[in-house]
Amino acid sequence: MERSAKIMVIFSIFLIIGVSMTGCSDDTEPAPSGTAAPVTTAGPLYTAGDIVRSASGSESPAWMVISYDPASDSYSRALIYKNTDGSYGYRTSPNTELSKRAAMEKVFTVKITTVTVGSVPTAAPTTVTTIATLATTKITTTTSASGTTTTTASTARPSIKAMVPEEGEAGTAVVTEITGSDFVSDLKAELRHSGEKSVKATKVSWYSSSSVTCTFELSNTTKVGTWDIVVTNPNGLSGEYTNYFTVHGNKSAT
Repeated sequence: MERSAKIMVIFSIFLIIGVSMTGCSDDTEPAPSGTAAPVTTAGPLYTAGDIVRSASGSESPAWMVISYDPASDSYSRALIYKNTDGSYGYRTSPNTELSKRAAMEKVFTVKITTVTVGSVPTAAPTTVTTIATLATTKITTTTSASGTTTTTASTARPSIKAMVPEEGEAGTAVVTEITGSDFVSDLKAELRHSGEKSVKATKVSWYSSSSVTCTFELSNTTKVGTWDIVVTNPNGLSGEYTNYFTVHGNKSAT
């Protein structure tokens, strides 16, 4: 009997310990699945008529927002120039281009002013034409037994100051503005990377001796990393900015 009593006492102790451990369990119910807090997405920063530039970019030309398309999350934009009195402005071309909102708002952070898009005329003022005819020339005279030959050659060497945007994603077309000096109409532009085939601009729009826009078609296999930007005038003289343009991997391909 005494032994049976001891067994009963031991059994009771284990029973009490088991109940106590059960009572210490976490009574907090897990949060039901599918009830994550809603994610809010900010709307577009700019509206139609806003004139914007990058922190170090030119105010003439600058970019004018034509519209915003929520379906593609992109801005339609066009270059706008100042009038002779400093006001905005005019366009030299009716063409517009699309720019992803994320890239546009990241690069063009300075809002200059706002105008009415429909009130901006498209024209080619004589001042722009005058700039196009400016050229630095060098006269070379060569004398030989057969006579004297005089040749004229342009000595304008382009210089690059900035490029916006200065990055792009492989597998996309990037439209970028290059600013600098001594740009001559019909110049060529390309991206270069050691050991890689250069990426030539498929479209170059010359606006002045200090501004051009270029379209670079970056294939899915374009090497990720920094590339040099090179512009070459028709006279063969080039300007280069090394390790300036950054190519990022194609996110949609991963």
